[in-house]
Amino acid sequence: MGLGTDPGHGPAGKINGSPPPEEKQTIPANRSGGKRVYPQEAPGSPASFIFFRERKEQPLEKKALALFDFDGTMIRGDSIAAYVLFAFRQGKASLPYLGRLLFAFLSHALRKKDLCALKTAALSFLSPLSLEQRRAFDRSFVLERLMPRVYPDAAACLAKCRREGKITVLITASTENYMGFAAKALGFDACLATPVDAQGRVTNNCKGEEKVRRLRLWLEENEVEADTASSCAYGDSKSDLPMLRFCGHAALVNPKKALRRAAPDLPRLRWR
Repeated sequence: MGLGTDPGHGPAGKINGSPPPEEKQTIPANRSGGKRVYPQEAPGSPASFIFFRERKEQPLEKKALALFDFDGTMIRGDSIAAYVLFAFRQGKASLPYLGRLLFAFLSHALRKKDLCALKTAALSFLSPLSLEQRRAFDRSFVLERLMPRVYPDAAACLAKCRREGKITVLITASTENYMGFAAKALGFDACLATPVDAQGRVTNNCKGEEKVRRLRLWLEENEVEADTASSCAYGDSKSDLPMLRFCGHAALVNPKKALRRAAPDLPRLRWR
């Protein structure tokens, strides 16, 4: 079974469970000009809220986007580290699991394994759980640990972008099994996160140029033409630079040293 990518349904800012996999559920029309429809569950599918629109003969209206990184940008630190700690406190992390995770961490530190292998090891405690149990765990983690850590300044910026009519997209290297719930809770229009396959393996990290590749694919699939000149983006690390350069208005949020050096021309924000 997959790790559960359906972020549940309900009004923005609240998670109240997931629909049966055989159903598609719609919510009112969104700023893209079409209906926002949650896709049917499919193992390994991106945790995205997909826009469907009728094909039209005339050119598509350009839409401004608001792109947000998550770890280090909207919250302090790394969310997957908090995820592992939450698993330990909930009694989900066995000694064999901790051994595998430590081995994967050391292998990554010695550059013998990449981040995908490390993230796969971090998620491996989920394998004995049913899909429903995984969803419940991920929802609890988001509500109890992630949402209280979101910077008020980040939430205010997101709310402002929504009022301005921008399509808001969370683009993150964190894994889709819990980031889909986080995106829904925050009220994003779409979430592009690191995908997890049906066996719980991470094979394609959504980082660096991959963020822009995923975004372009999502725009094409949903027939949205980006008004890049009017779009904005927010990130904290050098790997966010391709996403930041995609937009006409980008800002470095609590930037790391490497990003400050790589993009001295971009404005800096201090979110708390």
